[in-house]
Amino acid sequence: MPTKTSAALAGFVSFLAITLLTIVDIRRGFLFASYPVRTLFYVLTPAHAAMLTIGLAGAYASYASLRRVEAGASDAVRMVRPLAFIIAALLVVDLFAYRGVPAARSIAAGRVNVDWLNAFGVTGWLRPAAQATSYLLNVWHATFIGVLMSGLTLTILTRWIGPYLTRQGLAGSIFGALFALPQPFCSCCSSVMAPSLVRRGASTNFILAFVLGAPMLNVTTIVLAIALLPAPFAALRIGAGAAIAVIVTAVVARLVPASAPAAAPWFRGLDVDALAGAPGIDRPSKMIAAWLRASGRIAIVLVPTLWIWSVVAAMLFQLMPPAFGNNAATVVVAAVAGTFFMISTWSEIPMALALIQSGFNGPAAALLVVLPAISLPCMVLLGGALQRFRLIATLSIAVMLVGVAAGVLFL
Repeated sequence: MPTKTSAALAGFVSFLAITLLTIVDIRRGFLFASYPVRTLFYVLTPAHAAMLTIGLAGAYASYASLRRVEAGASDAVRMVRPLAFIIAALLVVDLFAYRGVPAARSIAAGRVNVDWLNAFGVTGWLRPAAQATSYLLNVWHATFIGVLMSGLTLTILTRWIGPYLTRQGLAGSIFGALFALPQPFCSCCSSVMAPSLVRRGASTNFILAFVLGAPMLNVTTIVLAIALLPAPFAALRIGAGAAIAVIVTAVVARLVPASAPAAAPWFRGLDVDALAGAPGIDRPSKMIAAWLRASGRIAIVLVPTLWIWSVVAAMLFQLMPPAFGNNAATVVVAAVAGTFFMISTWSEIPMALALIQSGFNGPAAALLVVLPAISLPCMVLLGGALQRFRLIATLSIAVMLVGVAAGVLFL
């Protein structure tokens, strides 16, 4: 017979599934026959309020029950890992059910960029803010799921991957890139996690692959690239991300002699140890609390920076000089400038789309590669954590060259 602990866990998982299903339907709209409110960004029916209330209230009640019954349960400890994988599976299913379909439709209609802004008379300095808001509304569901996936990964997965952190060579780069897949971080956010990884004994290969792989290869970015970008550019975005995160980092780490720095955290807001919470997650309720706490802290950092840097990117495009063209010289300028410029994760997609729609395919391809991969703040933070600035300089030049090559291919 099922124990009280397993019954409470089953209840939590079931109500969490109801909540995620409701959010998918608010995004896509496929459960009900009619929706009184239907926009580019969401569809709504009164039934959604009832479903969300049931899902959230049921999940909280199950969590409260779990806290009461698990203390004396002998099987509670071994339930932590299965619970983590079940939650991860639900989040992955939710993300791929989303698939960016509504966002792709609004892109096709020209409404992520300027058409709808013209219709509402948004001009001047208001236009970049409106474009950034439109983009964030288009990707709110992917952002929400990405934050929850990252919080779960940092809370639980870091406790189980100790042997892989120290891998050297190509294997270390591969494991670092795999660890980056659920992390929807920009290069700056991923780089501030480097000191904590160094303290855990992570190899240079693992750290470099994670820091560059998080903005280049996280699952949410891949989904958005496939949904929003033309197929050749989506293939470039994914292929270049894999090449930089795995091959480039492995080659650079091999070329520059290794050292063993004693790193101190630059910013504890995204410290792996701080995000993971107390070391003893030995009960399912502790895992749930740590997961939600970590996700909340990530969201506080990620969402505002995503909007702010989307505004900055839109402003830069608006101020672009008329001499900007689709040629090799412009590709080089874009690759060099984009390597140093900091941009929030996923913000390179609308910026590249604007360039593609204006006929600047080469610079768009270069920026898709260099903008997310690394930035000047990332170079400083990562160099400080590793105490190896020559390594970081070599890595930056390598990323820049990949960006130039990508841009030239699309001229």
